[in-house]
Amino acid sequence: MDSEQINDWLNRSALYIALIVAWVATLGSLYFSEILGYIPCQFCWYQRIFMYPMALLIALGLLRYDKELPHLVIPFTIIGGCISTYHYLLQKTNIFDAHATCQVGVPCSSTWINWFGFITIPFLAGMAFFLITVFSLVALFAGEPQRREEQGRPWLAVGGSVVAVMAVFAVIALMHDEPNQAVAVAPAAQAQSQLFSTDNATVDAAVGQELFLHACAACHGPDATGIENLGVSLVDSDVLDMPDAEAIAFIRKGVSLTDERNSTGLIMPASGGRPDLSDEELLAILNYVRSLAASPTPTP
Repeated sequence: MDSEQINDWLNRSALYIALIVAWVATLGSLYFSEILGYIPCQFCWYQRIFMYPMALLIALGLLRYDKELPHLVIPFTIIGGCISTYHYLLQKTNIFDAHATCQVGVPCSSTWINWFGFITIPFLAGMAFFLITVFSLVALFAGEPQRREEQGRPWLAVGGSVVAVMAVFAVIALMHDEPNQAVAVAPAAQAQSQLFSTDNATVDAAVGQELFLHACAACHGPDATGIENLGVSLVDSDVLDMPDAEAIAFIRKGVSLTDERNSTGLIMPASGGRPDLSDEELLAILNYVRSLAASPTPTP
C-alpha cells in the first residue's frame, strides 16, 4: 500500500477505530466495577456519563452515514478528557485537596490500579477520550462518514466491531477467578512483625492522620467510627490488635464480597484502594487509628 492508500484507509476507518475505543472503554469500566469490584468514585461516574453515550452514538452515526457525527462526538470527548485529566491530577499530585473532593463514598484520590507506576483508571479513560477525539478529527477533515455507491449500510463492520470487543471482554470475565479472601494471612507476616516497629521514627501521628483523611476517611468516617452502609468502624476492629506486619498484610489483601468479615455488602479494595502507599505509610495510618481507639470517648 502506498501513502495515498494508507491515508484513504485511515480516513475511512477513523470512526470505526473510535467506535472500538469507545466500546473498550465502556466494557473496561464495567469490568473494573462489576467483575473486579472496584467501586466507582464521583469523578469516575462523571467520566462514564460522557463515555457511555459514545458507544451507541458512534455506531448509529456510522449506520446512518451522518456527516455531523464528528461534531456530535468531539464535545463529549473534550469535556470527558478534561474530567479525566483533573481526576488524574487529583490522584498523582497535591495540587488539589483530594479528601475534600468526595465527601462520602470512595475517595476520588483512590488508585485502584497503578500499572508501571503511572497508569491509573482515569489515565486509561483520558487516553480513550483523546483517541476518540483524534480519530473524530481525522474523520471530520476527511468528510467521513460518507456513502459510497459500492457499499450498502455498514452493518457488518459496525456490528462486527462491537461483537468482537464484547467477545474479548466476555472471555476475560469468564477467565477471572475471584481470589479467596478468607485465606489466612501469610505465615511470614508474624515473623516479619518486628520489621515495622512502632518506635520507628518515620511513623508520625500527624502523617498518619493526613494519610487517613486522604485514603480512608471517605468510607470509614473522619473519626474512624464508620459510615452507615459504606465502611465499618475501625476503632473497634480486631485488626488493630494484630502484629504490625500481619495487619498490613490484611490491608494489602483487602476484603471481598464473600469474606466472612464483610458486613457492608461492599468490598474493601486491596490496600484500601491505595496501592501506592508504602508499608510504612500504612503503619502510620494503623497507629493513628490505634491512637483514636485508645483515646477515651468524650461524654456529651
